[in-house]
Amino acid sequence: MIIKAICGVLLTAVVGITSYAAPVPTVQAVPATVSGQPGTAVGWGLSLAYTESADWVVLNDSFFTGSQIYGTYKDYVAGEFIVAGPPPESSTVNIPFSRSNSTGLGEFDINASVPGTSINGNIVVDYSIFSQDPNSPTFDPGSFVSSGQASAPVTINIVPEPETFGLMLVAIALAACGHRETRRSRAK
Repeated sequence: MIIKAICGVLLTAVVGITSYAAPVPTVQAVPATVSGQPGTAVGWGLSLAYTESADWVVLNDSFFTGSQIYGTYKDYVAGEFIVAGPPPESSTVNIPFSRSNSTGLGEFDINASVPGTSINGNIVVDYSIFSQDPNSPTFDPGSFVSSGQASAPVTINIVPEPETFGLMLVAIALAACGHRETRRSRAK
Protein backbone atom coordinates (compact mmCIF):
# COMPACT_ATOMS: atom_id res chain seq x y z
CA MET A 1 0.00 0.00 0.00
CA ILE A 2 2.80 2.42 0.92
CA ILE A 3 4.73 1.50 -2.22
CA LYS A 4 1.67 2.30 -4.38
CA ALA A 5 1.30 5.68 -2.65
CA ILE A 6 4.99 6.49 -3.17
CA CYS A 7 4.78 5.45 -6.85
CA GLY A 8 1.71 7.66 -7.26
CA VAL A 9 3.50 10.67 -5.77
CA LEU A 10 6.60 10.05 -7.92
CA LEU A 11 4.48 9.66 -11.07
CA THR A 12 2.67 12.93 -10.31
CA ALA A 13 6.01 14.69 -9.78
CA VAL A 14 7.47 13.33 -13.05
CA VAL A 15 4.36 14.33 -15.04
CA GLY A 16 4.45 17.79 -13.46
CA ILE A 17 8.12 18.27 -14.38
CA THR A 18 7.79 17.04 -17.95
CA SER A 19 4.64 19.04 -18.65
CA TYR A 20 6.21 22.39 -17.68
CA ALA A 21 5.49 24.96 -20.33
CA ALA A 22 6.92 28.43 -20.48
CA PRO A 23 4.34 31.20 -20.05
CA VAL A 24 2.66 32.37 -23.25
CA PRO A 25 3.18 36.03 -24.11
CA THR A 26 0.08 38.23 -24.31
CA VAL A 27 -0.32 39.85 -27.72
CA GLN A 28 -3.02 42.43 -28.45
CA ALA A 29 -3.89 44.22 -31.67
CA VAL A 30 -4.27 47.97 -31.11
CA PRO A 31 -7.02 48.79 -31.90
CA ALA A 32 -8.81 45.45 -32.20
CA THR A 33 -11.35 46.86 -34.68
CA VAL A 34 -10.31 48.93 -37.70
CA SER A 35 -12.39 50.48 -40.49
CA GLY A 36 -11.52 51.45 -44.03
CA GLN A 37 -12.92 52.03 -47.48
CA PRO A 38 -12.34 49.83 -50.52
CA GLY A 39 -8.90 50.43 -52.03
CA THR A 40 -7.33 51.56 -48.74
CA ALA A 41 -5.10 49.91 -46.14
CA VAL A 42 -5.84 49.51 -42.44
CA GLY A 43 -3.53 48.20 -39.76
CA TRP A 44 -2.85 47.37 -36.15
CA GLY A 45 -0.34 48.43 -33.56
CA LEU A 46 1.04 45.89 -31.11
CA SER A 47 0.87 45.51 -27.35
CA LEU A 48 3.09 42.70 -26.03
CA ALA A 49 3.44 41.55 -22.42
CA TYR A 50 5.75 38.77 -21.23
CA THR A 51 6.15 38.49 -17.47
CA GLU A 52 8.35 35.40 -17.13
CA SER A 53 11.15 36.70 -14.91
CA ALA A 54 13.87 34.38 -16.23
CA ASP A 55 13.32 34.23 -20.02
CA TRP A 56 12.98 36.49 -23.06
CA VAL A 57 10.48 36.24 -25.90
CA VAL A 58 11.19 37.19 -29.53
CA LEU A 59 8.32 37.68 -31.98
CA ASN A 60 9.09 36.00 -35.31
CA ASP A 61 6.21 36.78 -37.69
CA SER A 62 2.43 37.13 -37.92
CA PHE A 63 -0.42 35.99 -40.13
CA PHE A 64 -4.15 36.68 -40.46
CA THR A 65 -6.65 33.82 -40.06
CA GLY A 66 -9.79 35.61 -41.28
CA SER A 67 -11.13 35.55 -44.83
CA GLN A 68 -8.82 37.18 -47.34
CA ILE A 69 -11.41 37.28 -50.12
CA TYR A 70 -11.71 41.04 -49.64
CA GLY A 71 -8.02 41.88 -49.29
CA THR A 72 -4.51 40.82 -48.36
CA TYR A 73 -2.66 40.79 -45.02
CA LYS A 74 0.94 42.05 -44.87
CA ASP A 75 3.08 41.03 -41.86
CA TYR A 76 5.23 43.72 -40.19
CA VAL A 77 6.52 41.62 -37.26
CA ALA A 78 9.06 39.69 -39.37
CA GLY A 79 10.75 42.95 -40.36
CA GLU A 80 11.15 44.12 -36.76
CA PHE A 81 13.20 42.63 -33.92
CA ILE A 82 10.71 42.64 -31.04
CA VAL A 83 12.02 41.37 -27.69
CA ALA A 84 10.36 41.40 -24.26
CA GLY A 85 11.68 40.08 -20.97
CA PRO A 86 13.58 40.93 -17.81
CA PRO A 87 16.03 43.88 -17.60
CA PRO A 88 17.71 45.30 -19.51
CA GLU A 89 14.68 44.63 -21.74
CA SER A 90 11.10 45.52 -20.80
CA SER A 91 8.35 43.02 -19.98
CA THR A 92 5.89 45.14 -21.97
CA VAL A 93 6.32 46.51 -25.47
CA ASN A 94 3.93 48.86 -27.29
CA ILE A 95 4.46 49.60 -30.97
CA PRO A 96 2.01 51.86 -32.81
CA PHE A 97 0.86 51.05 -36.34
CA SER A 98 2.74 53.04 -38.97
CA ARG A 99 2.31 52.11 -42.59
CA SER A 100 5.15 54.39 -43.71
CA ASN A 101 7.58 52.80 -41.21
CA SER A 102 6.08 49.27 -41.38
CA THR A 103 5.72 49.07 -37.60
CA GLY A 104 3.10 47.30 -35.51
CA LEU A 105 1.52 43.90 -36.23
CA GLY A 106 0.69 44.38 -39.88
CA GLU A 107 -1.73 45.82 -42.40
CA PHE A 108 -4.73 44.64 -44.40
CA ASP A 109 -4.97 46.01 -47.94
CA ILE A 110 -8.67 46.16 -48.85
CA ASN A 111 -9.51 45.31 -52.46
CA ALA A 112 -10.89 48.21 -54.52
CA SER A 113 -14.23 46.60 -55.44
CA VAL A 114 -15.44 45.34 -52.07
CA PRO A 115 -19.00 45.86 -50.80
CA GLY A 116 -19.55 47.00 -47.23
CA THR A 117 -18.87 44.08 -44.89
CA SER A 118 -17.07 43.03 -41.72
CA ILE A 119 -14.29 40.46 -41.49
CA ASN A 120 -13.60 38.75 -38.17
CA GLY A 121 -10.40 36.83 -37.58
CA ASN A 122 -7.22 36.61 -35.58
CA ILE A 123 -3.71 37.84 -36.05
CA VAL A 124 -1.53 34.95 -34.94
CA VAL A 125 2.05 35.69 -33.88
CA ASP A 126 4.79 33.04 -33.91
CA TYR A 127 7.32 33.49 -31.10
CA SER A 128 10.47 31.94 -29.65
CA ILE A 129 11.58 31.92 -26.00
CA PHE A 130 15.24 32.07 -24.94
CA SER A 131 16.96 31.79 -21.55
CA GLN A 132 19.46 34.49 -22.61
CA ASP A 133 18.77 38.05 -23.75
CA PRO A 134 18.75 38.01 -27.59
CA ASN A 135 20.05 41.60 -27.58
CA SER A 136 23.16 40.64 -25.57
CA PRO A 137 26.48 40.61 -27.47
CA THR A 138 27.16 37.19 -25.87
CA PHE A 139 23.79 35.74 -26.90
CA ASP A 140 23.91 31.98 -27.56
CA PRO A 141 21.22 30.67 -29.96
CA GLY A 142 21.51 27.41 -28.01
CA SER A 143 19.63 29.15 -25.19
CA PHE A 144 16.40 28.40 -27.05
CA VAL A 145 13.72 27.18 -24.61
CA SER A 146 10.52 26.79 -26.65
CA SER A 147 8.31 28.31 -29.31
CA GLY A 148 4.62 28.78 -29.87
CA GLN A 149 1.86 31.03 -31.11
CA ALA A 150 -0.18 33.80 -29.51
CA SER A 151 -3.40 35.10 -31.00
CA ALA A 152 -5.15 38.48 -31.04
CA PRO A 153 -8.79 38.75 -32.21
CA VAL A 154 -9.46 41.49 -34.79
CA THR A 155 -12.30 42.89 -36.88
CA ILE A 156 -12.08 44.79 -40.17
CA ASN A 157 -15.10 46.93 -41.06
CA ILE A 158 -15.16 47.75 -44.76
CA VAL A 159 -17.19 50.90 -45.28
CA PRO A 160 -18.26 51.47 -48.90
CA GLU A 161 -17.78 54.89 -50.43
CA PRO A 162 -20.99 56.87 -50.94
CA GLU A 163 -22.37 56.34 -54.41
CA THR A 164 -21.57 59.18 -56.82
CA PHE A 165 -25.12 59.11 -58.13
CA GLY A 166 -26.50 59.57 -54.62
CA LEU A 167 -24.21 62.54 -54.04
CA MET A 168 -25.35 64.08 -57.31
CA LEU A 169 -29.00 63.76 -56.24
CA VAL A 170 -28.24 65.47 -52.94
CA ALA A 171 -26.40 68.28 -54.75
CA ILE A 172 -29.31 68.79 -57.17
CA ALA A 173 -31.82 68.86 -54.29
CA LEU A 174 -29.73 71.44 -52.42
CA ALA A 175 -29.35 73.56 -55.54
CA ALA A 176 -33.11 73.43 -56.15
CA CYS A 177 -33.82 74.52 -52.56
CA GLY A 178 -31.31 77.33 -52.86
CA HIS A 179 -32.83 78.49 -56.18
CA ARG A 180 -36.33 78.45 -54.65
CA GLU A 181 -35.16 80.53 -51.67
CA THR A 182 -33.54 83.04 -54.04
CA ARG A 183 -36.83 83.45 -55.97
CA ARG A 184 -38.77 83.95 -52.73
CA SER A 185 -36.44 86.66 -51.51
CA ARG A 186 -36.64 88.50 -54.86
CA ALA A 187 -40.43 88.34 -54.81
CA LYS A 188 -40.61 90.20 -51.48
